[in-house]
Amino acid sequence: MKKLWMRMVPLFAMVCLLNLAKVPSVAFAEDYVLGPEDVVAVSVYLHPELDRVVAISVDGNVTVPPVGDIKAAGLSAKQLGERIADRLSAYLRQTTTVTVTVTQFMSRSVFVTGGVARPGRYGFERIPTLLDVLGHAGGALPGVDLSSVQILRTEGDSHRILSADLALVLRTGNPGGLPELKPGDTIVVPGSATQGHVSVSDGVGVLGEVAKPGVYGVIDGQDVWSLLASAGGLTVRGSLKDVRVITRADAGQNVTILNLHDVLEHGSRAPMTVKAGDVVVVMPRGSTAWTDFMNLLTVSRDALNVAVLVDYLRTHP
Repeated sequence: MKKLWMRMVPLFAMVCLLNLAKVPSVAFAEDYVLGPEDVVAVSVYLHPELDRVVAISVDGNVTVPPVGDIKAAGLSAKQLGERIADRLSAYLRQTTTVTVTVTQFMSRSVFVTGGVARPGRYGFERIPTLLDVLGHAGGALPGVDLSSVQILRTEGDSHRILSADLALVLRTGNPGGLPELKPGDTIVVPGSATQGHVSVSDGVGVLGEVAKPGVYGVIDGQDVWSLLASAGGLTVRGSLKDVRVITRADAGQNVTILNLHDVLEHGSRAPMTVKAGDVVVVMPRGSTAWTDFMNLLTVSRDALNVAVLVDYLRTHP
């Protein structure tokens, strides 16, 4: 009976990984220091017309009418509430209480891509273990290779690739050797080349600041505009001035930068088409360096995009 139980433990662990539901992060809100891209809900006592949900900008500010921009990064939610209340005192006849609640912890986020049920970007008050993050992403899909999970990490101007053998962890029940995750990490779960709705040979990956990142089928000569429309269009942070098309070449990848904003203003005679195997990345506003690429990845479940990312990091140390 004991031997049977020992055989069942890894199987039980695998089931937990594949089916673990997304659970709320542990509450550490009083200690949490706000950062860029966090989303907060602002509630003003006795003035519901001033209530709003706002994202902290890349320069660390929130915009709260009627007072305008207020520095938020580096403060706790309580401190930000006190600062907003102090600024509002110049506009209101009486003092008021402002409550700030963090709704999305995006300044401490990781990306999950590849063979998982819900690839995407996940923010946490405190980043949990690799197994827990995959649980938030809905668990691994059938047929993925858990023995070669990779963690892509940007440190300054350099990139690192860390490997994690989750298959071994599930067999032994010992997670002690797993790398500790850091904000900005991208977790790549290798999967088969035909996972998702489009195969590698037929699809174009659309990543970055779009509403529905993923892999989309294309026909020869399809234009970039229709592809972006299929991906739900740009997010509020997306920049039409900086859309990158990665095309595979013999020596690696070629990168073409498109200014679609200029095309809207003045038109273009040059065709802007994509073909199967390309990857289109919509950069955020204010991005100034191609090294920001790894910080922008939001989702990809197809092996095509995983291969492009790993190749890019290996050729740009």
